[in-house]
Amino acid sequence: MSSLIVVDDEFAFADFVAKVATGAGYDVTVAETAADFRRLTERVWPRVLVLDLYMPDTDGIELLRELKERHCDSRIILLSGTDGRVLDAAYRLGGELGLAMAEKLTKPVRAPDLRRLLDGLRGDRPPPTAESLAAAIAGEQLFLLYQPKVELKSGRIVGVEALVRWRGEDGGVILPDSFIPLAESAGLIDALTDWVVRAAFRQAGHWQGRGLDLHMAINLSAGNIHDRHLPDSVARQCAEAGIAPESVTLELTETASSKDSATMLEVLGRFRLKGFRLSIDDFGTGYSSVAQLLRLPFSELKIDKSFVSEIGRSREADIVAKTLIDMAHNLGLTTVAEGVESQRSLTALRAWDCAMAQGYLFSRPVAAEAVEQMLPPQESGA
Repeated sequence: MSSLIVVDDEFAFADFVAKVATGAGYDVTVAETAADFRRLTERVWPRVLVLDLYMPDTDGIELLRELKERHCDSRIILLSGTDGRVLDAAYRLGGELGLAMAEKLTKPVRAPDLRRLLDGLRGDRPPPTAESLAAAIAGEQLFLLYQPKVELKSGRIVGVEALVRWRGEDGGVILPDSFIPLAESAGLIDALTDWVVRAAFRQAGHWQGRGLDLHMAINLSAGNIHDRHLPDSVARQCAEAGIAPESVTLELTETASSKDSATMLEVLGRFRLKGFRLSIDDFGTGYSSVAQLLRLPFSELKIDKSFVSEIGRSREADIVAKTLIDMAHNLGLTTVAEGVESQRSLTALRAWDCAMAQGYLFSRPVAAEAVEQMLPPQESGA
């Protein structure tokens, strides 16, 4: 059984996490102080650490540094009930320290959301290896889910983002956070991306053949951009599937786009010349965001969910989100808000004239058939 330690001095919340985690199959222990936590982890680390940033005898950021020094290999979930910017900063710090940061959550947390997260982190299966991932790509153990993108003015589903998943030998689903970094480090990212592109284009071609006009968004890794011939390859697959490049958006994370090289400029420029749209994903989470907008030929800006989730609850988040939308308008870029989970955020985004949105308020990532069921009868062919 996987082990989990909750480090939180707020008894009611720690008890809530413990009950959800126990229901998810974890062996749970609660530490109310940093001293208790150190005692519990003298000999072995738990599979998952749920860590509150605010403790009476230390703070979460100080504890992250300690975890680094003690070579912690637990998956870490950070919690905070106050300033979201501090939570974001601490989460990034953990990643830069080399810790296995799993997620950051703002209190209060919903039980179903916490359960889904813990289900994905449970260590009942061995960690994926380069060999098992290569076999999964070759053996068709991967599959795609699609998260709808909604046009805010009309409320219509106008496109989807393709998201890859891995069906393990035990039947469980392995999430991309567990294997994308492995693909990049093991030299498998090109093969993985090729599989995703082919599968997504097949689905887009199928939808087009049924008269469904759905734009397809696909994620690219920084590791893909080293290939100067990538635009030709993707364009060829587009043609084979019978879809137009203009119906495809290629999403590149802000961190990936910060790789300042002539090859990236060449590859992205050629994608645009062939008709593909380019989106800068997770915008606002890097260090040179505006510079990337000016330097690279993006056509779309995706506002990171860390800002979107705080709209209406944080004055700073409101200012950042609205400013990004206004800036994108002035630069002639389409705006997409990701991680929309509340009517509060949706109302503000519409008022600020954000073009599109995606998130749990509309739909989680679902199978292609479920996307079709969400469309009006005249669009779904019913």
